[in-house]
Amino acid sequence: MYFDLENLPTQEKYKFLSALVIPRPVAFVTSQNPEGLHNAAPFSFFNMFSEEPAIVILGISHRPNGKSKDTINNIRSKQQFAINMVDKSIIGAMHIASADFPSDESEIDYAGITLMPCKQIDVMRIAEAPVSFECRVFQIIDLSDRRALILGEVLGIHLADRILDPITKRVIPEEYSPIARLYGNEYAWLGKRYSKAIPSIDEIHQLGLAAGDLPKD
Repeated sequence: MYFDLENLPTQEKYKFLSALVIPRPVAFVTSQNPEGLHNAAPFSFFNMFSEEPAIVILGISHRPNGKSKDTINNIRSKQQFAINMVDKSIIGAMHIASADFPSDESEIDYAGITLMPCKQIDVMRIAEAPVSFECRVFQIIDLSDRRALILGEVLGIHLADRILDPITKRVIPEEYSPIARLYGNEYAWLGKRYSKAIPSIDEIHQLGLAAGDLPKD
């Protein structure tokens, strides 16, 4: 079966792409409007794309009525924002914050989360988040009148002590399980992990397809 996207309505394109490109991490974004009110909203068109410079990307669409969302308005104005990763400790808050609150009302008042100052930006982060990225705008690309891409330069990272090995300075896999967005109202957690190094050319020559086999339990 084949679909020519040029002939699909926008909503159908969204349904196919968001259902097929999975899982996607959720960015629980905190931003601040010119009056000082903080906003918190989750977005799943999100990932990291570079380490030097350290760049994360958010894709933010407009509201169904065509108006831009508070988060993009705040980011354009402030040029700063924080991305908070979501695990089970704040999953309920993420769902509450996904509701369509009025612009003059903060989701944070209802979500049961605590804001804390960042170190390099004048925007607050979520204290309960396992990870928070302090970001400043690197570039905003207006793809269309429907969606914008925000490239954020990560200036600093806050990590909960429980997820970091203090000796190796590596994330402890068993302690870090961020939520993943699938499609519609569907979400997932990380499943069983496996570890496998990239095979060398010599191994591929020697083992053939077996070089790609998964480790045995």
